[in-house]
Amino acid sequence: MKYLVFNSKQEASKEAYKILRSLIDENSTLGLATGGSPTGLYAEMIADHKAGNFSYKNVKSYNLDEYVGISYDHPESYHKFMETNLFDHIDIEKENTHVPDASAEDLESALKSYQEALNNANIDVQLLGVGSNGHIGFNEPGTSFDTGVHIVDLKQETIEANSRFFNNDINLVPKQAVTMGIKDIMKAKHIILLAFGNAKQQAIKSLIEGDEITENIPCTVLKNHPSVYVIVDKEADFK
Repeated sequence: MKYLVFNSKQEASKEAYKILRSLIDENSTLGLATGGSPTGLYAEMIADHKAGNFSYKNVKSYNLDEYVGISYDHPESYHKFMETNLFDHIDIEKENTHVPDASAEDLESALKSYQEALNNANIDVQLLGVGSNGHIGFNEPGTSFDTGVHIVDLKQETIEANSRFFNNDINLVPKQAVTMGIKDIMKAKHIILLAFGNAKQQAIKSLIEGDEITENIPCTVLKNHPSVYVIVDKEADFK
């Protein structure tokens, strides 16, 4: 595990992109994340693509998660997030992008289909953020490390943290999400975890300095992965 600390999210995102580019080619498969953490990295991806340095024409992507019960075109759906922050600005083919269908009438069937797709995919680099409670994807504390794609009831602290995307109104935040399981995340060849802000300090400390690997702090499972880059700003640095 490599632990890298930078003065700002912008500096960290630039380095994260350099690492990402060193690990992929124009036929790679990416595991993508949403939320505030990867937006700087996505901006770097877009800028380098527009400069003519990298094509996503043959790249495939699989997203970690999606809220249950909101439509694809809802402004805070993760489908819309990915379009706004990345897909609409690069040449990736839309049929090569995959986000869980959490608004399907038959949700169990949709989960099964996404699991089958992940089982047949070989993700080269998985991007992750981390929650203040240590969640990765929407795998909240207590989630089994053996879990695949599943529906999760979001913890209150997660709902409160995500309310900033819903006019700071926790009543507007979905209470459930579909997420890749920890087992799915751990299958990636490489993992890049991004964490910014002092709210992430404790989770990062548990991952980097703690000895315990526990389902109560899901991110600690990454200690078992052979290739992880943890990239933080100085506010998330626990030292």
